[in-house]
Amino acid sequence: MRPALLLVLLPFAAHAQYQGPESVEYDPAGDRYFVSNTGSATIKQLAQDGTVTDFVAGLPAAPYGLEIMGDVLYACMGGGVRGFSLATGAQVAQVALNAGFANGITTDGSHLYVTDFHNSQRRIFKVDPVAGTFTVLAAGLPGQPNGIVYRAATNELLVGFWGAGAAVRSYNATTGALTGTVVTNVGSIDGITLDCAGRVLIASWSPARITRFEWDVPAPVFEDLGVAGLSNPADIDHDAVNDRLCIPNSGNHTVTLHALGCAPTGVPGAGAADDGLRVMPNPAHDRITVLPGFSRAQPYLLLNTRGSVIGGGTLSPGAALDIGPLAPGTYTMHFTRDGRRARFVKE
Repeated sequence: MRPALLLVLLPFAAHAQYQGPESVEYDPAGDRYFVSNTGSATIKQLAQDGTVTDFVAGLPAAPYGLEIMGDVLYACMGGGVRGFSLATGAQVAQVALNAGFANGITTDGSHLYVTDFHNSQRRIFKVDPVAGTFTVLAAGLPGQPNGIVYRAATNELLVGFWGAGAAVRSYNATTGALTGTVVTNVGSIDGITLDCAGRVLIASWSPARITRFEWDVPAPVFEDLGVAGLSNPADIDHDAVNDRLCIPNSGNHTVTLHALGCAPTGVPGAGAADDGLRVMPNPAHDRITVLPGFSRAQPYLLLNTRGSVIGGGTLSPGAALDIGPLAPGTYTMHFTRDGRRARFVKE
């Protein structure tokens, strides 16, 4: 396993950088990291060279969970969610959920899912931020729900719970029905995400640890990744392009970028092959072709770097796919008939 890249701030500079960092969200289009700072009501942006600047400052409440959907960064704030343009930082959306404590957030590409951590509420909201509407997807949960991540393969929400003997529970993203429970060997799960192989990664406070395990197996094995420098690790994210786990340490005001040793989804070069398929050109601006050509029409799903389904259709033999409307970033075409995949970069 490669060593972690730990961004440690000197004591005199810590308050100029991070103050109670709660969530980190990787932006593949901008190749940067967003960090919510509860202590300064600010969302910071961390560049690949280590430079930290304000993305949005002077917020009316402390930001908690962060999630990118389309060209908007959404933040849990107080009892609701606010959205900020990735290009300008201007607020472009606001949905009041009347939550006791809007904490964790994830997306399936068209909706946001938000956990209400307040001990008297214990809910999951399903939010349409464009229409400004929401429903309560699940209520009366058996504990305080914290981190949440969407699992596209099964249309499930995996939710990490607070407290001793913490569990990860799955809920159907359409019906809200409980579909599975795994009791872990740690306490107080704050953050949760998936790695490139679909394994579950959780950040716990007791002990301060990053744990990895397989979902949908009879007896999961809990692997301590041995990440150093953790202190109350909070809402984590997987940077699939650079193969890093992004960890905000709310206890010591730092951010850890830990190399996972997992196969990255970044495209290594033009015409890179995946499952015997090639995308040309790659990277591309407007139209792509998948080679070798198909002999019949092929249904496909379009996935973002988090594995969320953001589109799909049917690709006819010899046809080119228009990717002009897509935001810059890395995408995967999953051809559902034969299970093959092809990755490409939209510039």
